[in-house]
Amino acid sequence: MKKINRYLILKRTVAIFALTMSIGFHTLLASPVSDSLSERRISLAEFRDRMEAGWIGQMAGVGWGAPTEFAFSGVTIPEDRVPEWDSEMINVFGQDDMYVEMTFLQSMLDYGIDVSIKQAGIDFANSAYLLWVANRSGRDNLRKGIAPPNSGHPKYNPNADAIDYQIEADYSGLISPGLPNEAVKLGETFGRIMNYGDGLYGGQFVGAMYSIAFFESNPKRIVEEGLKYIPAESQYAEAIRDVIKWHEEHPDDWEHTWELINVKYHKNPKYRKFTSSMGTEQNIDAKLNGAYIVMGLLYGEGDPDQTIVISMRCGQDSDCNPSNAAGILFTAMGLEAVPKRFLSALDKETKFSFTKFTFPELLDASEKLAIQIVARAGGRLEKDANGDELFVIPVDDPKPGPLEQSWNAGEPAQVSFNKEELSQIKGSPIYNWAPVVLLLLALIVLKRNRTLKAAMVIIPFACLFILLELARSAIPPDLLGTVDIITMLKSLFTAMAVLLLVAPDKNSQWFSKVGVMLLVLVLVGFIGAIGASDGRFVASTKITLIGTFLLAFTWFFAFVMTLLLVSKKYNRTRFNLIYFGSLYLFQVLGIYIITLAMAKVGGPWSDLAGSPGTIFMGALALSLLLYLISLPYLVLVRYVALFRMRFQRLVSIVH
Repeated sequence: MKKINRYLILKRTVAIFALTMSIGFHTLLASPVSDSLSERRISLAEFRDRMEAGWIGQMAGVGWGAPTEFAFSGVTIPEDRVPEWDSEMINVFGQDDMYVEMTFLQSMLDYGIDVSIKQAGIDFANSAYLLWVANRSGRDNLRKGIAPPNSGHPKYNPNADAIDYQIEADYSGLISPGLPNEAVKLGETFGRIMNYGDGLYGGQFVGAMYSIAFFESNPKRIVEEGLKYIPAESQYAEAIRDVIKWHEEHPDDWEHTWELINVKYHKNPKYRKFTSSMGTEQNIDAKLNGAYIVMGLLYGEGDPDQTIVISMRCGQDSDCNPSNAAGILFTAMGLEAVPKRFLSALDKETKFSFTKFTFPELLDASEKLAIQIVARAGGRLEKDANGDELFVIPVDDPKPGPLEQSWNAGEPAQVSFNKEELSQIKGSPIYNWAPVVLLLLALIVLKRNRTLKAAMVIIPFACLFILLELARSAIPPDLLGTVDIITMLKSLFTAMAVLLLVAPDKNSQWFSKVGVMLLVLVLVGFIGAIGASDGRFVASTKITLIGTFLLAFTWFFAFVMTLLLVSKKYNRTRFNLIYFGSLYLFQVLGIYIITLAMAKVGGPWSDLAGSPGTIFMGALALSLLLYLISLPYLVLVRYVALFRMRFQRLVSIVH
């Protein structure tokens, strides 16, 4: 009996020892980086599971937060204003938060994971989607021939500290499992296209956290480890350390911590030294929005809903921030732990806008690149005893880059595109001269315009063209908005000039006059919009074209109504307060109505969003611009008999 008891005790002891070792081994595999650990392992199946969860989290966060984006700046979002989750929100195929970073994936698929920063820049320059802030400035720089990394340098990019690369850095960690240094390295290639300093560090921090989340489930540990991969002296790192500290001091009051962040990083000019939104409540700075990502991770305490909602309720870029936070958390959780409401309506057939990827194809591409990234880092793919593939991933010490500050930036790098590289960037600034060519054709081709009097139309045209080009060079691109107002105005004053040259004869029917007007408008609007895109027909081209047509319709409506009110017969153009006052009034009314309608359709994230008062003031300003570009032609009509006669033919449609 004693033998049996000793045997049972020994057997239990061995079993307990084996179980303890097993738990310890698995804990070690899922633990954060340890100084004594040289390699870690994760099965290919588990990697894909977590990577898929990460993409799902990113989609869930941006989809849920989208209705609130920049609707609340400098204030928290009230609890009753948080949208309810709808399972269809997961299908964010038209979100720039998703498809922009897929341009980077495509560059690596086409040219390898060691793709040069110049080639990455060329691919970004040739993208067709709408962009804002640092992304837009960076792409504009590339199209002007400013090669990366200078395209993101503060000397050329006034938005270098903005959130842009932080928004789109998720990919870098999702294809670098357990390799934060590789995520940082990818930032040096793709993040420098549009950002610098804190703007770059934000993306590298996010990428590092994703990478760490493959082996760490504790959100606080993920944040603390990720912080090691950016310069400790940076303001961005300071902001993250503050959030960690304030969370420890106020673990149950995220709104108090939000107030502390708002005072120091939003209201204090010391921490907004290089921000394009200074002086406004809207703050696109990377470190402020990065703090809101961390708020979601820390105060969410591993709960998917709370992580997204708290990050969202911090306001500002309240779809991008919960997108990053949820992506990181979901990576740490794994797909099995993701609530089914985030998966049930996922569309696996639709491609993400401007990409070749459906959701399954995105996963395949990410896996393919991850295998290459692991190999580049010195890891490998091998099989275990059961024949299942697994990653063997080397552990390395953090290697943050050098400290850079956009407000104290060094000189740009001595780099430039060569002729062959420039030839790969589609489009050409020569298209900006298309309106000039069209006007000259109207003068030369039509025999009746080959006179000195007809050529006088060049005078107001040239003056307006030069003035608007000077305005374009003086106004920051972000103030022009997605709808390029300079191009729209150029198209309209070109249309006015061309109409005076091609006006139908006096015996023409009303429908032929209308047809000529529409034809000229369509032709000039199309040429102008293409010119604004340097010969590319992209998303912004379509918007500029639509905007031009709407403005032209408004102007034409105002003009016709003025003629009907002021005079039944228009033998002479009279300059009086009634005429110009009426013209201006109807322009304001028409633009106001159209803009309100477009803002309603566009939602809170459109360039046309704002309070009715703000929109009305914009309508007043735009109407004044329309009036000013009309005035030189009205003067021409008043004092040159040739153009007065043609003008009368055009407006006779309203009599």
